[in-house]
Amino acid sequence: TLLGYPLWCESVTGELPTALSSVGAAAAGVGCGALFNRERSRRSNQLNRMEKELNAESLEVKLPVNKAITSMRPTATLKQLKSKRRIVALRGNKDQFTEVMDMLCSLRRRFVQSQTLLVLVPTDGSTKEEWGWDDKQMGDSLWLADATNIGQFLDYFQELLGSDERVSNDNELAWFALNFKGRSIASGLGEAPKILELMGQQLQPMELIDDTDAAVVPADMPVANEILECQKKFYNVLTSTGDLEAMKAIFTDGKMQEVNEVIGAGGRIDGWFECLKPDARPANMVIADQDIFVSSPTLAYSTCVEFPPNAGIDGATLLASQRWVRETANDEWKLELHQTIPWAAGTRAGG
Repeated sequence: TLLGYPLWCESVTGELPTALSSVGAAAAGVGCGALFNRERSRRSNQLNRMEKELNAESLEVKLPVNKAITSMRPTATLKQLKSKRRIVALRGNKDQFTEVMDMLCSLRRRFVQSQTLLVLVPTDGSTKEEWGWDDKQMGDSLWLADATNIGQFLDYFQELLGSDERVSNDNELAWFALNFKGRSIASGLGEAPKILELMGQQLQPMELIDDTDAAVVPADMPVANEILECQKKFYNVLTSTGDLEAMKAIFTDGKMQEVNEVIGAGGRIDGWFECLKPDARPANMVIADQDIFVSSPTLAYSTCVEFPPNAGIDGATLLASQRWVRETANDEWKLELHQTIPWAAGTRAGG
């Protein structure tokens, strides 16, 4: 209508259109058209997302169970799991799953606490054992579900990625995550999800974690107890003694990829000299609910929940993850990477 202003101006207003009013009307018309197209595109994307979410509802998984109670694993569709479980599904081959298995297993306890089920969908027919699965450490694996129909999941992944110009074949690792309502909350292609970030932003704990909760360490795994002691030593220096030389002795010397990514993104890394100053270190912070995962004789992971002073029952707790390495089984463990993310019920970490 605005673009036709010169044609109807005189009959409607009784005045001839001027050059200025014609230009103004044309500009307004173009702006309205752009807004209309943007809104139409937004609504189209919403409809596409809703359609894909509805299609995901029919996907069926075999649920994990407590084997001490029963060995019968029930099945359920993702629709039936709404309001009960969050879902993170990954598609990949043997090599890709082998690469991410440590990361996933190290956070297994946190998946359970956030009521999140992982579904790993192999594209090459490989099995958990081929990915490096350790039944002794994993136990009942109440965080890991199996796809009852792998082909159905693979078809769904292809539907999700069908409009992505980057997809040239089916060999790239892909993943998606759904919240309790079955709504899509994150997805990715070509690289594994940054699970710790996803935990802080979308997979918060659904159960109360107390600062008196004990560590979860298998009694028959001496190496796990070694890692627990190393973790205690690290936090003692961090929260109590502030001994710079002791902290340097705990860590490896090299910078990790994760640290380099932070620096590359414009982040700032403060040295331990600054972090251990009395007014900088988290004095009197308590840790609890420690968990240990041993990947090999020379690689292990630990997690815990940090309780800053005066955090309170619903305070701003943090989820911390550490990666430990050593050259040989006879060497001392060194801390290679320490990461934290805000992690508490009803809170979300910043992006």
